Amino acid sequence: MIKLITFDLDNTLWNSDPVLAKAETVLYSWLEKNCPELASRFSVEAIRDYKAAIANDNPALLHRVSALRLEVLRIALLDVGYASDAAEQQAKQAFQVFHAARQQVTLFEHAEHLLKSLSLQYQLAALTNGNADVSIIGLDRYFDFALTAEEIGKQKPHPDMFLAALEKAEVEAAEVIHIGDHPEQDIMGAHGAGLHTIWVNFDETPWDSDLVEGHDAAPGKVANCLTEIPKLIGQIENSLIK
Repeated sequence: MIKLITFDLDNTLWNSDPVLAKAETVLYSWLEKNCPELASRFSVEAIRDYKAAIANDNPALLHRVSALRLEVLRIALLDVGYASDAAEQQAKQAFQVFHAARQQVTLFEHAEHLLKSLSLQYQLAALTNGNADVSIIGLDRYFDFALTAEEIGKQKPHPDMFLAALEKAEVEAAEVIHIGDHPEQDIMGAHGAGLHTIWVNFDETPWDSDLVEGHDAAPGKVANCLTEIPKLIGQIENSLIK
């Protein structure tokens, strides 16, 4: 039977696009007041481009979104004339501003009720490539643990995060369902690690078989609304009994 359910966070339990956009705006306002030299040279869009360039030059940082953003701020501050120590200190303060704003999420309808009900029956874990923090958001009451690409060192769809979750929960892959919105990172990744999958597909987008190596990598179940998930979990469990 199913013993662990793992959840992706961004765009599975909330819409991350407005959250990140707002966090970048909050950060930029802070930079205007506290690091005007940087704000006068870089717009929000220019900082995004700068971030992409630094990520391209430092592939290891692609799996560490917090470290990447911190490095972007540090190097940008150096570029506009800050001394090394001052740049490092200001970058840390700026990142803290961004990180706090990044946690101000609005859950999708039914998300908290879903987590609450499932947490009474299963172990729950959060698996994210981003830097959302369930303890700051206030969802840690439902999750037994959370893993990030930052700490694992690899992003989904790499199997390491899924395998780390199995080890931490002391379960087998066949006893786990992963729930997420991203076809490659969540569904292909979890399938590759041997987990059952539920694809959160609010837009009812057709599954693109070109993304996968074979038909078997398609999602085990598809949820067009979070309220469908308990029923889909039950279907997976019933299939295991048979």
